This record gives sequence, structure tokens and C-alpha cells, in this order.
Amino acid sequence: MKIVTLSENYAKDKGILAEHGLSLYLETFNSDGTINHRILFDTGQCDVFIKNAQKLGVDLSNVDSVVISHGHYDHAGGLNNFLKINKKAKIYMKMEALAPKFHKGNSFIGFEPDMSLLSGRIEFIDEITNIGESTFIFPDIKIFNEIDTSFFGDDTFDDELFLTVIENSEITILSSCSHRGITNIVKAAYDFFGLPVNSIIGGFHTRDASMERIGFIADNLKSYSPGSIGICHCTGLELFSVFKEKMPDTRVYYNYSGKKTII
Repeated sequence: MKIVTLSENYAKDKGILAEHGLSLYLETFNSDGTINHRILFDTGQCDVFIKNAQKLGVDLSNVDSVVISHGHYDHAGGLNNFLKINKKAKIYMKMEALAPKFHKGNSFIGFEPDMSLLSGRIEFIDEITNIGESTFIFPDIKIFNEIDTSFFGDDTFDDELFLTVIENSEITILSSCSHRGITNIVKAAYDFFGLPVNSIIGGFHTRDASMERIGFIADNLKSYSPGSIGICHCTGLELFSVFKEKMPDTRVYYNYSGKKTII
């Protein structure tokens, strides 16, 4: 599997843009090395992911499936821009993603898709859905322990989903924001497949979390013995070193805008 981070909060390479948002491009492969499926997981908040894709050699017109993790502007705001350059990809999301979103009941933080562009292409999911041969969308994240508490109010993030990819009898878990808790997300994937965890990639929404919560997450993730953890976006760049220190036996890296990862 190949993962290219098209948009993220931080960039370090010349000509690559950054923004508060996240967009990941995935390629899964057949046994003969040919591409099986091309997936775009979120679209950031504008067209940054498109500009970076051009510089990184990613042809977004070839994308087969788009998965929207939840209905916040920094993850779905660029969807209209994508729909104008790609005429074939199916768009997967939960219906709840289209509901208006507000931060603490005040500022609007949702997105406004052009429904004429979405017509005939959107697929609302409410059960585990297989796209390609090895990628699964998980729309149900049960709360077992920790959860993001930075968004006060009535939002329980019922629109959130995540991806799991199976390769070599191991799973890679991709979560864009983990509002319902990264430990709950990993548990959901692990319990369903019963396979070893190869890698965990995404935002953990821990930027304003207490050190107690950070320690709990680190200890919980260590129990799965993942080969690597690529943290980004709402995890908080400043917490990268904290997670790395608390997980000395795991390869913990920052998944910045423009990074290419082969798993």
C-alpha cells in the first residue's frame, strides 16, 4: 500500500503547501504489483490537496473512491473542487456528515457540498463497507473508553468513520480526526478482524488533551504492538515528541504534508 499525504497542518518540502486540514491518497495493489484501487480519504478545507497532488505526481482524475471521514470543513471543504476534476469516483460518507456542524454551538464548522455535482455519485453507508479488495470503511465507532472532549455541546460525532486496510494478514488503520477516540477506533478494527496491527495513521485530536489522556492513549496503543504510528493534524505537532517518548519501542513519525509512505 502507498499513502501520500496531500494536505496536513505542516509541510517541510519546498513548494508543498500546508493548511489546517487533512487529505490522504491511498493506492492498494494486486498480487502482481498492479494498482487495485485508488482512494482519496478526505479533501482538506480547500484546493491545497489538488495543488500538492500535482506537485507530488498524483493524478486525482484517476481516483476510484472518495471517503469523507466526517462533516467538518477541514476534512470535507475541498470536496466540490475534487468533483470538478474527477467525474467517476464514488463518494462515501455517513448521512450525518451533511448535518450542520457548529463549534461549541457558535461558529459554523461544517461544509456545503454542491449537490448537483454529487448527484448519482454519493453513497451513504451505515455498515462496514468493502471498497477495492482490501479496504474497509467502518462507520460505527463504539465508545469503550477515551473520547475527544474539546467540542463541548451535544455533538457526539455520529458522522465519523475510519478506514482499515488488510495487507499480508495485518491491518493498517487510518483515522482522520478520532473525535470518538483513537483507542476506540483501533479496538473496533482489531476486534472485527482479529489480525495484528501493522500501522496506525491519522489525527488523534489530542492537541488540548491532558497528559493523563495522552498517557492512556499511548499505553493503550502500545498493547497492540503496532509496527509504526504516523501522527498528524489534530494530534498536535507539539505532542509528537511526547508520543515518541512514551512509545520507545514503536516507530512513531510525523505524517506531514507531502510525505509518501509505503506499507
